[in-house]
Amino acid sequence: MLGPLLFLIYVNDVHRSSKKLSFYLFADDTNLLYADKSLKTVEDTFNVELMKLNEWLTSNKLTLNVKKSNYVIFHPYQKKIDHKVNIVMFDSDSKLFKPLEEKKYLKYLGVIIDSNLSWKYRIGHIISSKRSRTIVNYIARIRHHVPTNTLLTIYRSLILPYLYFGLSVWGQAALAVF
Repeated sequence: MLGPLLFLIYVNDVHRSSKKLSFYLFADDTNLLYADKSLKTVEDTFNVELMKLNEWLTSNKLTLNVKKSNYVIFHPYQKKIDHKVNIVMFDSDSKLFKPLEEKKYLKYLGVIIDSNLSWKYRIGHIISSKRSRTIVNYIARIRHHVPTNTLLTIYRSLILPYLYFGLSVWGQAALAVF
């Protein structure tokens, strides 16, 4: 139990490595955020600030797993990306700068957030999860044998929490998928 606490104390000042990036830390997961209207500015700023982060990591005798690092560019659905962004990070294993992989969505604290903030991946994940399908099938099979209030209790306890999780963030999504 002391290990995780010592790690958190150890990395508590990582945000001081950059004045331009916003750091969001949860346990051993770190997310960086930077916003600008120009993708070229985002690319240039991120690459410079990631070099500063690498200096902080090196001075604290830490490494970053570049293979697990990636980025998402958030933008309105209507606005197409007109610039191929190239974000690079120093890989301490190979001693080279490696490009980070661009993703269409990410999972942040259990909520899937896509680049257009449309929440289609989050909703699709909930609908298609094996657990949800199993519970819905179970409810469908027993619906003629148990009272409605029992079915509602099962639904409210086993399915609704998944829908409510992260609702304050993704609750404005268009639910036409259902």
